[in-house]
Amino acid sequence: MKLRTHVPKVNGHGVHREITAEETWSRVEPHLLRAGITRVADITWLDRIGIPVYNAISPRSNDIISVYNGKGMTPLQAKTSAVMEAMERFSAWLPRMPAVIASYRELRAEGRSAMHPAEYLLEPAPHYSDDLPISWAQGHDLLSGEPVLVPQDAAGYVAKYHEAPCYRITTTNGLASGNSLEEAVCHALCEVIERDAITISELLSTKLGRVLEGDDRSEHTSAITGWLKEQHPHVDIGTLPPRAKDLVARVHEARLEMRVVQLTNDIGVPTFAAATTEALTATSAHNHAGFGTHPDAEVAIVRAISECAQGRAVDIQAMREDISLPGTKVPKHMLHVHRSATVDENGWLWKPSGKILDAREIPSYRHGDVMDDVRFMLDRLRAIGMTRAIVVDLSPPQIPVSVVRLLVPGLESWGVDHSRLGRRAATAWNRAVRTAAELDRRLSLAEAG
Repeated sequence: MKLRTHVPKVNGHGVHREITAEETWSRVEPHLLRAGITRVADITWLDRIGIPVYNAISPRSNDIISVYNGKGMTPLQAKTSAVMEAMERFSAWLPRMPAVIASYRELRAEGRSAMHPAEYLLEPAPHYSDDLPISWAQGHDLLSGEPVLVPQDAAGYVAKYHEAPCYRITTTNGLASGNSLEEAVCHALCEVIERDAITISELLSTKLGRVLEGDDRSEHTSAITGWLKEQHPHVDIGTLPPRAKDLVARVHEARLEMRVVQLTNDIGVPTFAAATTEALTATSAHNHAGFGTHPDAEVAIVRAISECAQGRAVDIQAMREDISLPGTKVPKHMLHVHRSATVDENGWLWKPSGKILDAREIPSYRHGDVMDDVRFMLDRLRAIGMTRAIVVDLSPPQIPVSVVRLLVPGLESWGVDHSRLGRRAATAWNRAVRTAAELDRRLSLAEAG
């Protein structure tokens, strides 16, 4: 796989698109039925906010859902976004000939580069062993520039192969589409970095906070949990950039409060959450959140806000098959879409932050080229010790879109799939525990002195 060196953005900056939404729609619209999309629906005004949200319906999808969603600043952007999501899922479960069928041990004996299934942070299936022949897909490592084989079970999505899967679940993490491979890779990088940030935020600000609150050995629990919360501070809404401020204004006009929270971690790519709460009926979700990651902080914030609005409209429509009623038991890997009729006011998205950020002071990296965004994110992955960023081309035949699966062994995704925690999560947890202990010690010394 060879990516272009330069892919100028259509407007010189901002979102990673090399052509306009109008051009994208004109390309994909003739191919909707080919991808199984029978209807595209505007669901914006099922809610009262007015941020554009669309559905793309694929009744015969092999996915666990047949309703895909899109959001944007304009109706056309939202419509195109929904269709592109449906296209990427369609592409990911298409049958594919494996590059090779062999056991991991056989590949290593032949000197072939391959990603061991355990390198990827999904829970392994109990029957898997390194002597078991499995299907492998051909990938390309963006960090080394070398070809590398990956388990086809990690590359595809809800697809059936000749053997049993080597993971307990399949996820969409790192599955992305675009007008070109470069666009799709950029979107996939943003997504895997976002999921890593969500995981570490959830672990530190909520899980560790609850552990410490249950520890009666310290008299400084409130101060320590307050410090944890400040690791993911709220952003001052009044300082948001223009496009983001316009979206929040729509939320406020709908008589809703919105929080914007910074989740950026040591990777250093701007990442944010946006959240609203509204007490509705006992059978509806009372809280909604959206997330966004992008080198350009404004793009990341806009994505988070629009995704939050999308979640509200989708829940009101109630057509997605993965929506569960509050109180319903769901598998752990579906917890990220589980609805709740209560709001955990001590959760990291809802608990007030003592530290408020001025959005104008948040680092942002605006580039006029898609590949500059890609190179920036790859450099950040190298800086934190990632050694592989493997992309598999899943682009569908006869449809003018590009679809990829990006696998970055070592990045966390537990915050979404609740499958398996890795070394980065453990390191962040242990570091926070040590810092909390040191803070407790200093407070005790200050009181004694």
